[in-house]
Amino acid sequence: MDFKIIVLSYIIWLLAVRFLASRGLGPFSSFAKDFTGFLLGKGLGPANDLIEDRPGTGARTWYAHGILWFILAATLSFTSLWTAHEPYALHSLSSVGYSPSTEQATAAVHVAAAFGALSMLLIASGFASQAKLCGGRLASESNAALMAWAWSGVVFIGVIISHTDLIGGTNWFELPPVYYILFTLLGLPLFFNHLLTMSGSDSPVLVPQWFFVMGFAALIWTGPATMALMTGESEILSWMLVKVLFGGWLLSQALGVAHHVVPSALGVPLWSRSLASVALFGTFLTFSPLGAAAEVGAASDSLRAIVAILLTLSLLPIIATVANLATTAGGRMFESYGVKMTMLGVALLVPIGVGSLFASVSAFGGGAEQSHIAATLDALAIWGVCGAIALGGAHILFPSTTGRSLASVNKSRWTFFLLLFGVLGFGVGQLIADHVNAALGAEAVVAALEDAGVTPPDTAVAVQVFASIMFYAVAIAGVLSAQNMLSGAFRGTKIGDDTPTRAAAPRRHIVTGATTVRDLLSAGVGLDTEISMEGGSGSSGHISLADLSTPEADEEGEDDSGDSEEDSASGAVVEPSGGFSKMLKVELVSVAESAGLDSSGTKADIIARLNAA
Repeated sequence: MDFKIIVLSYIIWLLAVRFLASRGLGPFSSFAKDFTGFLLGKGLGPANDLIEDRPGTGARTWYAHGILWFILAATLSFTSLWTAHEPYALHSLSSVGYSPSTEQATAAVHVAAAFGALSMLLIASGFASQAKLCGGRLASESNAALMAWAWSGVVFIGVIISHTDLIGGTNWFELPPVYYILFTLLGLPLFFNHLLTMSGSDSPVLVPQWFFVMGFAALIWTGPATMALMTGESEILSWMLVKVLFGGWLLSQALGVAHHVVPSALGVPLWSRSLASVALFGTFLTFSPLGAAAEVGAASDSLRAIVAILLTLSLLPIIATVANLATTAGGRMFESYGVKMTMLGVALLVPIGVGSLFASVSAFGGGAEQSHIAATLDALAIWGVCGAIALGGAHILFPSTTGRSLASVNKSRWTFFLLLFGVLGFGVGQLIADHVNAALGAEAVVAALEDAGVTPPDTAVAVQVFASIMFYAVAIAGVLSAQNMLSGAFRGTKIGDDTPTRAAAPRRHIVTGATTVRDLLSAGVGLDTEISMEGGSGSSGHISLADLSTPEADEEGEDDSGDSEEDSASGAVVEPSGGFSKMLKVELVSVAESAGLDSSGTKADIIARLNAA
């Protein structure tokens, strides 16, 4: 299939979705919303009544399935790594019929990790983020929950098929092409659920929401594209599918989650909307460097140059994301282990992205000189980037779907450190083993050793063992996360129970010199507080904050004007938060005169009169 047709079909589809989603469908928009809402709500008939349509139900179900698939996928990855240096480690399981080949084990890992664990966790975080940004619920919570069961069932079928002879040789798309059309069919109601939720909100659409919507658009495109493989194997189409899987789907969902959870968890705004827009458009208009294992045997020089340019440009959204979120988090990222996990995945984007860039460039019509590390780079992109962001998003957003906090901060701490050392240890060890094995296995080296009569040395088995053991920590991190989430859903502290009661706003507050909004909020200033400057432009810098009338005072039926007169006559003075001693004498004189007190004498005399009042 021609490369230009493949790329143009992908870009035109994304642009059409972006235009229709932002501008609506003209005179058909109302009909489309009503019809889609009916399909999501009542179109499934009695099946839709199996699950209550309560806020948080959809995301909570996706989280439950996703974290279980995370444990299973990490376990399959560990066994695959271990059998690479010890082929007969699982030989005893052959008695019960489990003896997969290397290709079958790899296919099972790809399905369970990419489409099971990470897709389901990121979809869950996307739904939770969308609900928080659009009024607290999805357009159809029950439909989202039902789709989680259907998606998990399709993944389970894929893992079973992976252990048969039906698999092919296409990286990350080893199963029959018709299988992947099922994810497209399941992705359609999820895609419409996002759109309906956004259309029902009066708030402007933010960058994280566009990441979720456009990511689903990319996933939907992969269904018809894989069907084209049935007409004949196409290396270029297979390469494009892998790039869309990693960049257009997994990475886009991960970036959407990261752009939402980091600012919201820390209570700070996103540092730069411009960089967020660069990350959004750059992710979908370039070829992601992730997915380095995909190869194209032969390509023209002009085509290789175009692909190399687009792959290099893909570093711009990656750098924009890292710079934006790192500046947004600043030193406050250490306040939350969920943010730490998310920022770990964001930070690993740069080294893994650069390494995958060189491997991808050499694999597209070149000599594939970096093919020996391509599989390791893909594993790091799955578990180090997307996996860390998925677990971080779950730690931050899962409590909002259950109404209870996670069970243990200590388990969150252990999850973070196990994930950190597991990913880094596996990455360093496996990359060393890959380079050593490639060097010792080169034809020239083998021939030279044979000519010299020297027995070829053992490859880096010890380093591979170390890498496998370190990756086992990732599987344990998944187990701890599952325990923390499950226990928290039943026994966690209810959100808001331990929140301190906010003190009533002061009737009068005096601020000297410069101040900040944070200081005003700390003093109890609320949205219904009236702020006014005393004395106009010639004042000494005093700011008077007088509360508006409260409902409690109105209910008591007291005469507000009489209260004001009594307060004015009494001349009561409220001491500022910093104390009178921190004020200048000229400021104390002004306060005393405004309260009807004698302003003569020393500073201590004036303070004594103010305290007595």
